[in-house]
Parts: sequence; structure tokens; C-alpha cells
Amino acid sequence: MRSMSRPARSPQQERGSTEDYRVALVLPRHGPAGIFGLECLAAAELAAAEIDNAGGVAGRSIRYVHVDAGGDPDVVAGRIGSLLRAGDIDAVTGWHLSNLRQSIARVVQGRAPYVYAAAYEGGELGDGVLCSGEVPGDQILASLAWLRTELRLRRWFLVGNDYVWPRETAARTIEGLTGGDIRVLACRFVALGTENPRVWQSVIEEVVRTGAEGVITLLVGSDAVRFNRAFAEADLSASVVRFSPFIDETVVLATGAEATENLFVSAGWFSSLQTASAEEFARKFRGAWDLVCGTEEVGTSTAPAPGTMAETTYSGVHLLASIAGRTIPTVRDTRRAFSSWAWDSPHGTVELRAGEARHPVHLAVADGVDLDVVAQVSNGRR
Repeated sequence: MRSMSRPARSPQQERGSTEDYRVALVLPRHGPAGIFGLECLAAAELAAAEIDNAGGVAGRSIRYVHVDAGGDPDVVAGRIGSLLRAGDIDAVTGWHLSNLRQSIARVVQGRAPYVYAAAYEGGELGDGVLCSGEVPGDQILASLAWLRTELRLRRWFLVGNDYVWPRETAARTIEGLTGGDIRVLACRFVALGTENPRVWQSVIEEVVRTGAEGVITLLVGSDAVRFNRAFAEADLSASVVRFSPFIDETVVLATGAEATENLFVSAGWFSSLQTASAEEFARKFRGAWDLVCGTEEVGTSTAPAPGTMAETTYSGVHLLASIAGRTIPTVRDTRRAFSSWAWDSPHGTVELRAGEARHPVHLAVADGVDLDVVAQVSNGRR
């Protein structure tokens, strides 16, 4: 494994050489999604180490150019554009929010491969863009159907952050439920980074007024933590189920065991998946975390359980490196992969068809600060 604790480099060194495969790694360092930044960084470094040890990308070592995804989307995308114009990067990947994905896609526009490694709302058609995360049909509709069958939940309230992913996902979810007996009674969208407790209290009061049996939460990172804590403080956890397709082990840990009762989460990956590939990834992730983020003595791991945000980042880097076979990936390779591609992830085989990645999706329930898988709700195939 390559060294993951490297000294700081000058701007000239950060660009790397033409012998490197230079990838803009776009991860959040601050803002509500910043809670995922370190786990995604460790996972990306693990993927690069594995690729380098297998011969690199057409013989080139991966060199990350780090870009903070926590700022204004147009400003961050402008940074990507500057790197492209200067010839300082060969590709773009990372875990970040959909509003930033849209801005980066407009900048990239067929100039370089771009693998977007996060669950998203669907419908991205940008030239050179591959979206490797779960889509609402597999992740949300299948989970709601399971919860209808097993827990008889039919009446839902939806709360999300006010940007493209929650709004489009809500629309697709409501459309997908048409004709059935599961209903979304009302939707509420709040600004990213909402800290005012009165806002969360007003959302909870609206949940109560509607008589919902469950709440679908499309909230990001620290906003999900704030909502979950407010929900528990209002004594609703025992009587109203929560379900989210955008919570991972990191958010559950930050929320605290006292606020996770009746919390269900769906995703392709959970650290509690008991398969050989899942256990191998979790073990390797712990080593990567300790090298990137650890401060304890060697052999004393401080790593959290790898969440789905980490696993999708890891898989996104591997997807980028694989689409061209033995040559340097190009936009032409992304176009071919967009139509039909498949790859092995730590949670199983993922198929990319007409631009949408079809994942095997699991549903888990919180047990304190752990997430225990209770069912596979989708096999990722139509």
C-alpha cells in the first residue's frame, strides 16, 4: 500500500507530473456534509493504493488534487474549470451534493471523465459524467414497500434540505407511489445548515398535525443529526418511524443512541453486511483511516465503521480507473460505460444501464449507534 500520510506539497508538486494520473478529488471539508469528509478521504486513499499496487491507471500512479466541496457550488466548479484549463487534472471524482454535481457537470462538458460517487435523484445526462450511486426507485420505493408489508406504514411526511436532490427525489418518490396505498401527506424543505432549533420544532409540529405514521428524511449530515435529536426530544421516536436513504454509520454515531429508536436506513452498503467482500473492505478501511487520520500508536485503531459515503467514494475511484481497461480513461470511455457497464463493489455487483447505477439495496434499523441489516429490498435489476 502506498503511503497515505504524505508531507504537504507546493502548488507545483500538487499538480503532479505527466507520469501521474491526476484526479480532482472533490470532498466536503465543512458545511452540513463535512461530517463525511474524513471517511471519504480515507476510502479514496485506500482505492488509490489498491489501484497503484495493481499497476496504476495505464501505468500511472493516482495523484489527487484536493478540492473542498463545502463551498458555493459555482465557486467550487470554477476551481475545477481552472484546473482543467491549466491542464492540471485528467479527471474528477468524489462524494458531494447534487447541486455541486450539476455545476461541475456544466464545467466539465466532455472535457474530462467525471465520476459522481453519491446516491442521487437520477436524470444526469452531462457529457463525460457517470453517476455511480443509488437512485430513488431502488433505494426508497423498494424500502417503503417493505415497510408497508412488514410494519403496515402507509402515511408518510417528508422533510428534506432545500436543494435539487431532496426536491427531485421527493417528486420521483411521490410519482412512483401513484396508484398504490402508500401516500406522502406533506413535504417540508429547510435550508442546508439549519441550526435554529425553532425551525426543527416547527417541522416536528407539522409532522404531528398531519398524523403521519412515518417520516422520510432527505437531510444531509449534521442537519440529519439535528432533526433526529429534536425528534427524540419531542418524544416521537417510539410512535413515529423515521426512514432515510442518506444516513450512514457516521450520522447515527453523531446522533447518539438516545435518538435512534425506530430509525430505518436504506443503502447499498452497511458495515454490518456479513459477506467476505464487506468484511475485507471494512478491515482495509480501518488501516487506511489510521494512516490518514489516526493519531494513536501503531496497531491501535481509531477508525469508525465505514459508512456508505466512504464505500461509494471508494467504488467511484475504482470505477473511474476501470472504464478504459489498460489505457487512460477518456470521455469516450465514459460514454460507452454510460450505456452499459458493471463493476464489483464491497456490497455486490453494480450495473450501470442508461446512466443509472442499479445496486443491490439493503434496509437496516438502528440499534443504539449501530445499523443492523434486516432485509435486502432490491437486487438492483429490473
